[in-house]
Amino acid sequence: MVISLGVLLVPILLISWWFTRTPADAPVQAVDWQSVLTQSRAVAPYPLLGPVGLPATWVATKAQWSKTGEPAVNREAAPGNTWQLGMLSPDQVYVSLTQRDAAGPGLVAQISRAGAQDGTSEVGGVTWTRWVSGDTRTRTLSRVDGSVTIVVSGDMSYAGLEAFASTLRST
Repeated sequence: MVISLGVLLVPILLISWWFTRTPADAPVQAVDWQSVLTQSRAVAPYPLLGPVGLPATWVATKAQWSKTGEPAVNREAAPGNTWQLGMLSPDQVYVSLTQRDAAGPGLVAQISRAGAQDGTSEVGGVTWTRWVSGDTRTRTLSRVDGSVTIVVSGDMSYAGLEAFASTLRST
């Protein structure tokens, strides 16, 4: 009976190990965001922002321009002209920048994960509205510049988001 139990347990343990082992992390796929930003600025109806002077330890993982009506996130039509930049900080925290010239409140709600307003921040003499998600994990800064809504978001402190926002320039 012990031999039969061993014959059954060994394959079960091997199969369990195979399905529960942790695969190695996939390497981060860096993108050339500067060229995407340059091309997007040529066709954008408003000034697009990009970080200036970030250390090389910041890695861009997403850079996308979508015209109104074109397929964007999840292949759905973009509700406005949208610029998106996603970067990994040196601490491996994802930070996003999104600009859109339509549907601003919906954009803020989506990116902040239906966040609640949490005061304001001053960055370079400009006031940003703070948002915090219900689980307090994600923090977001937003502001409106004319008809364009600008959103910076990430799972980090407001100070970290403010530091990132302070690097944003339109040239």
